[in-house]
Amino acid sequence: MPKASDALREGPKLTDAHREYIVRRLATYVRPSQVRREMRERFGIALTRPAIDHYDPTLSPTCGKQWADLFYTVRRAEIRGEPDPAAKSRKMERLVLRTVEILANSILNGVQAETQSFETDAGEITDEDRLRALIAFIEKLKITNPPGVAEIRRALFDDLA
Repeated sequence: MPKASDALREGPKLTDAHREYIVRRLATYVRPSQVRREMRERFGIALTRPAIDHYDPTLSPTCGKQWADLFYTVRRAEIRGEPDPAAKSRKMERLVLRTVEILANSILNGVQAETQSFETDAGEITDEDRLRALIAFIEKLKITNPPGVAEIRRALFDDLA
């Protein structure tokens, strides 16, 4: 019969994507406490510090070969100053999510595009409404702040390159 302490030691089941995320973050010199916070906020997974440290081959001799190889590959690229494609993707995702969040908050507080109605019959805002609002926002931004639109495009396309 398993003990309660065994369940605590085991922790949550991580997918390979979760493990890769942890390894990549650690390899780019992100502190384990920050990785722990990101895992909780991004994936809803609470991990202990030793669980995070397990994926750092400089700290844990039991780190698997697959994760150690990935760690050292990403670390070498970081030292050479080469951008991590996964980091670029995360940056893009954060930029888009933050923009949508700001826009959604504006809509919820009563700021609506003149040509669109963003509320459904039930009074709830859907993702489709948020997307339409984002498009309307960008169209207005093209008129009111062309340099801002150029900066957004530059950030987006630099991250995709």
